[in-house]
Amino acid sequence: MKKEKLVLGFGVSGKAVVSYLLAQGERPTVLDKRAAELQSDPLAQKGVKLFPDRADFSLEGFDHLILSPGVPLIHPIVERAALQGIETIGEIEFAFRHIKNRCVGVTGTNGKTTTALLTTHVLNSAGIKACSLGNIGESLTSYLEREDREEILVVELSSFQLDTMRSECLEAAVLLNITPDHLDRYASMREYAISKLSIEKRVFEGGKCFISEKIRDEYSSLLVGDKWDFFDREEIESVAPISPIGYIQKGIPEKENVQAAFKLSSHFGVAKGVFLKGLETFRKPSHRIEWVGEAKGVSYYDDSKATNIDSVMHALKLFQGPLLLIVGGVDKGASYKPWIEVFKGKVKKIFAYGEAASKMEEELSSHFPFKKVKAFQDAFESAFLEAKEKETVLLSPGCSSFDQFKSYAHRGDEFKRLLKEKMR
Repeated sequence: MKKEKLVLGFGVSGKAVVSYLLAQGERPTVLDKRAAELQSDPLAQKGVKLFPDRADFSLEGFDHLILSPGVPLIHPIVERAALQGIETIGEIEFAFRHIKNRCVGVTGTNGKTTTALLTTHVLNSAGIKACSLGNIGESLTSYLEREDREEILVVELSSFQLDTMRSECLEAAVLLNITPDHLDRYASMREYAISKLSIEKRVFEGGKCFISEKIRDEYSSLLVGDKWDFFDREEIESVAPISPIGYIQKGIPEKENVQAAFKLSSHFGVAKGVFLKGLETFRKPSHRIEWVGEAKGVSYYDDSKATNIDSVMHALKLFQGPLLLIVGGVDKGASYKPWIEVFKGKVKKIFAYGEAASKMEEELSSHFPFKKVKAFQDAFESAFLEAKEKETVLLSPGCSSFDQFKSYAHRGDEFKRLLKEKMR
């Protein structure tokens, strides 16, 4: 008797897997804690067996467990599946097992999306058909249902996705950086680093996984594979001799992202001159140190994508001050104390909102003027009222957004909306 597939999680990734399986004539079973409210979902009404996500759910009759990226490996169902010999893979691994396209991968704590989009843009500009998928927004599995599947795939991979991959499926890959993040899910920085470094195992024999000299120096004891290669610091110089603020306003990606995209583009034969022409027409996606506008002589920047400690530090290094900094959201387990030295001489006042505000207050308020509020709108309002001409209000939260928003983009859009109201 043919065994069935069990899908854990009915979000974007889970729905893509279910849709594909239904198209292949299979009738998958889905577990989700929101099962009752999801029964009316159009996809659920096409023959999907949808049940609540309960630890005691029977695994009898299943030979594969397919996970959405947000499901931790310590989930009771995952642990029971392992004990019963049921193969457990992630949605991304499921997709790679069905895709025949040439693929490259991009991971790192920060800069993944910009690098993936830049690589895709340059390849298309060079006449090489490409598209970006994965953690970037559109699931890799959803691509399986497209009619035209001739592109090179630039796949953005999160640590959560890498944890559930098994195949060698990439021609080349880049690991941009490893800095503290997701320590609410990983037991230590070492465990998180091992997750990121596992991308090398997903590269074909003879392929390359490019990393920075900094990663090589900091994690040399963990570089156990033979596919590692390194960015050349001098390979791509600055695009134009402009100031950091001009650099941001023009939407030019950071140098490290440019180096990584050049490595991946070169893999497909794109020459340096062709790459630079493509770079000239590329602009970073929204919410990444994005200049929003000016009101009463005060500049406003949206860096809502800064959802960890290091990304905030990176943003601060590009500004001279004085800054009124809006931070907060859902704490991810790391200390905020590394901000102290970077903020000195630049941050005039910190406005913290949401779940993380109390921890931030405890660690930072003795070093900087500090205001704690509950709601994001209150943080914006306070910063707006206190900002003076020639100062800058920067939203760079250092936390995820899910306490008060659907996503970092929703949070950034709200920041823009609030400013627009003030500018009327």
